[in-house]
Amino acid sequence: MMPIIGNLSDQYGRKALLTLPMTLSIIPLAILACNRTTNYFYAYFAFKTFTDMVCQGSINCLALAYLADNISYRQRASAFGILAGVTSAAYVCGTLAARFLSTGLAFQVATFVSLFAVVYMRIFLEESIPADQGEGITQPILKEGEEDNIIQNDDNAPTKVPPFKKIPSLGDVIYLMKNSPSFAQAAIVAFFNNLGEGGMESSSMYYLKARFHFNKNQFADLM
Repeated sequence: MMPIIGNLSDQYGRKALLTLPMTLSIIPLAILACNRTTNYFYAYFAFKTFTDMVCQGSINCLALAYLADNISYRQRASAFGILAGVTSAAYVCGTLAARFLSTGLAFQVATFVSLFAVVYMRIFLEESIPADQGEGITQPILKEGEEDNIIQNDDNAPTKVPPFKKIPSLGDVIYLMKNSPSFAQAAIVAFFNNLGEGGMESSSMYYLKARFHFNKNQFADLM
């Protein structure tokens, strides 16, 4: 979903596309804020699986794209670092809140904060469409157009690339990864980094729950 969301944000604006994942992410929280019985949990699990296909990572990526649209090239690394710091601070604050709130109240507070974030974003965030910016991408990974669609493959030999549509298909993404070595290598690094982090966190939490019967307060203390 991320290539589609990214390309749609190029056409219709970052704010418009940010609204979708931020709004969808409220639904699972609201379900558990209402009740936490078995049926509600199954509903939460189904909606969480669906919404994560759209929301997981897209909010952060669109936020980075919004910064890139509105910050000069020389200041982008610093701006990205500040955004990462704010994200980490928000994670710490959320964990502290979960430590001192009851389980039911924690989901209610999370739902309210998520709603507030959407309203705040819609009111105060100015729309950003890359086509309207004076500074665009000067060296895209793949160029569009019949005369520009030549890239270097792994053997440093020119390869003819079919013109991409506005919204890339899965085949377009696979073709890009096969014919752009730097992009493919970065994707491999990101995949294994997330695989290691996700596996370690999930297995560690499962072990602590099964072996030491950790509750939410102990998990919050650990985090």
